[in-house]
Parts: sequence; structure tokens; C-alpha cells
Amino acid sequence: MTQNATAAHAAIPVTLLSGFLGSGKTTLLNRLLPQPALGRCAVVINELGAIGLDHLFVGTSRDETVALLENGCLCCGVRDELASTVTELLARRERGEIPAFERILIETTGLARPGPVISLLLGDAALEGRLQLDGIVTTVDAKHGAAQLARHEESRQQVAVADRLLLTKAELTDDTALAELTAMLETLNPGAPRITVHNGEIDAQRLLGILTPRTLRPWLRATPAPRKSLMGGASAARAAREAHPDIDSFCLSYAQPLPIEAFETALTVLLGYHGERILRVKGIGNFIGETRPIVFHGVQQLLHEPLRLDAWPDDDRTTRLVFIVQGLARSVIEETITHFLREAGVSDVEQRDAAA
Repeated sequence: MTQNATAAHAAIPVTLLSGFLGSGKTTLLNRLLPQPALGRCAVVINELGAIGLDHLFVGTSRDETVALLENGCLCCGVRDELASTVTELLARRERGEIPAFERILIETTGLARPGPVISLLLGDAALEGRLQLDGIVTTVDAKHGAAQLARHEESRQQVAVADRLLLTKAELTDDTALAELTAMLETLNPGAPRITVHNGEIDAQRLLGILTPRTLRPWLRATPAPRKSLMGGASAARAAREAHPDIDSFCLSYAQPLPIEAFETALTVLLGYHGERILRVKGIGNFIGETRPIVFHGVQQLLHEPLRLDAWPDDDRTTRLVFIVQGLARSVIEETITHFLREAGVSDVEQRDAAA
């Protein structure tokens, strides 16, 4: 197979850009797209004419459904279902009708729940093996975010599943309100770095290559960072949990090496039966017969292809699992994993408690 053919069939990284209505996704896209890091990127947005990117367009393809940008990027709107749109983009790429993009950035509507979007896209039979999730980025309006989190389940899910949280409009709010919002975000998603963004300005490289070994450590952060809240750390945490009792995050840790087949079966069963309530799962595993650590992650019903690392990121050799769930008891997850491990002959499941 030639080098070009190999590149054409390699899994393409996908970044999902989420965020509630008015949280600054359009402004962010305007700042991101001209950057060289996104020069060979296909951007899929919900309504091409409804987003303010006109000043970036320099031409269209032959059917005028794909707009070309001056840096070589291309942009299209969802005409039917998202999976159909992406499948057609890949087909046209392979036929040479559009530039050979190397990544896809998908902007969702402000009311979309990211988990089902990713599950339906990456779980589509026509796209199997052709895409890989590179990360979920969520914009949060610093001025109105707390109220949106309190009122809208969609906003809570957008925050809970994110790999990066971008705080926009921070200059429009005071320190007290910003500290309270920060405590809410920390409670909903303690593992996601929070980046303050002014007028959409951010280096695109900070939003790419998120789900890779080099960023493994933030994934598995089991305890929240100390909070510098004017409400006081404990008060802020308690208030945030009381405001969002439906979403919880926690970390499970297993000291001994585990049988990989039983472990994967347990995760598959959990996602199959409770996928709608398991918003995100990420982890690193130490498995019997494996000399290298294995990283895995899932979004709702979809468990992604495991990734074998060259080496452990630190001296800790325990298996660690970070769950973000909605309306699902932690005990259900613990008992399911323990059941399948014992079925595989692990008589004494030693679990270390590491609540997130």
C-alpha cells in the first residue's frame, strides 16, 4: 500500500466542540480556523448559514455544500444525519473532490448532548475504524454558566463529558460568581482542565491531541484540586453537589493485575445496560499477561479501542477507572465489575477507594 493510500485509510481524529447557547462557540471557531494547526481540517457545523464565518470563506466546491477557507480548511453543514454527512465527506476526500483533510472538528448545537452525538457517530457501521475521538471541548459562559447548569440538563452533560472546559466572558463577571462556577465545574468534572478564554483567543494546539498518552495524567486525576473559593472550599463543594445531585464523578482503583477479558466484559455490560447514565469512563489498566499498561475510554454506550502505552506514566501500577455518571449508583458499577472478576477466578477483589 502506498503512503498516500495508508494515510487515506488511517483513522481520522475527531474533536467535538460543545457548549450551551450563547457560550461563545462561534467566536472560538472564528479564532481557531485561521490557525495553521487546523489547516487541513474539515469543520462540520449544524447550519452553515447560521454561523458567522463568512469572512473566512474564499470559495466553494462544485456542489456549493462545502466552503473552502483560505488556509486550506473546509467547512460544511449537516444536511441530513451527522454520520451521513461525515461519510459523504470521507468519500469525496477519497475521490479527490475536496482537500485531503487530516482531522474533523464538529460543532454541535447549544442544546445537544455530546455523549449521544459521539456514540452515534463513532458507532455507525459505515464509519467503523475510520474515525477516532481526539477530545471533547466545551465552552462555558462564565457570566451565565451557573444558572444554565442549574436549569438545563444539556448544559450539565456538556460539562460532565468534556476533556477541556473553556471559560468564556470571564471579564463580565465578578470574582465571587466565578469562584462559585468554578466549584460547580470541579464537582461535575474534576478531571477536565479549565482554560479561561478572552474573545475566543486560544492556541489551537491546546485543543488537539487530547486523548493521547501525553495527556494521560489529567484524565486520571482522582481528587479535585484545592478550591480557592470565597465561599470556602468545603462550602463550595457542598453547594455544587446539592445543586447537581444527578451527576457524580468517582474513581475506582484495583491493586492487583486483572484478567483483561473479564474486565472488558464488565465494562461492555455496564455500558450496554446503563450507557445512557454513564456519561464518560476513562482509565488505565494493569492486566495479567500484559507487560504494558492499557488505556481505555468510553462515551455512553460506546467503548473505544484500547490503547497500549509504551510505559507507565508514573510509578503507580494500579488499575484506575474514572466514571462520570448521571442518576446511577456507584455501587452498581462496583458490584458489576466485582462480579465478572470473581467469575474469572479473582477470589479477592482488592479495591482501593479513591473518590473523586
